[in-house]
Amino acid sequence: MQRIEHCIQFTFTSFRMNQSSLSLIDEERLIAELEQLGVRYLSCMTSIKAQHIRSPHQLLADLVQQPSSRVRAAWIALLLARPAYGEYVPAALKQLTPEQAQTLKLFYTAAVLLQHQYATPLQRFLGKDYQWLTDFFSAELNLPAAAPKERIKALAKLHQQRTGMILNWAGTYENAARHLLRRWELEQRWNP
Repeated sequence: MQRIEHCIQFTFTSFRMNQSSLSLIDEERLIAELEQLGVRYLSCMTSIKAQHIRSPHQLLADLVQQPSSRVRAAWIALLLARPAYGEYVPAALKQLTPEQAQTLKLFYTAAVLLQHQYATPLQRFLGKDYQWLTDFFSAELNLPAAAPKERIKALAKLHQQRTGMILNWAGTYENAARHLLRRWELEQRWNP
């Protein structure tokens, strides 16, 4: 009996390790795809390179579902780097649980607000690829009509209320934009 319990425990532990390994590999693939799309501030733990980039709606849905918060937050940077991906948000929503959909709506709205806040450097870096993100969710989220910074604070407070997670959400949103822009500035210096 003890041997059977040991085998079951070993099998369960192996399953969890395999699941963890698969999760890490998927995370690394997402980071490699993000790198190809201009979001290059996330570090990798492996040398996985993107063989292809999944469809925009699938990439958006997969990022929101990531267990790693640093990769999930890169969702905001992706929308800032690739504003054309905004049109795929409704399709991505259809693939998510209600909790994941809520995260997507909050992060998307953060990207919309940050795009207004950082419009000048984003326009400079993106050139002809710059376009305004459609504000799909501000009305649904009851955000006040105010300056972007004030709206970001209101969104962060709402994020805390809806998730029960007392984090600095405004800082999380801002970090995604700042890391993206800082990386682009450095790349511009490295490759004049």
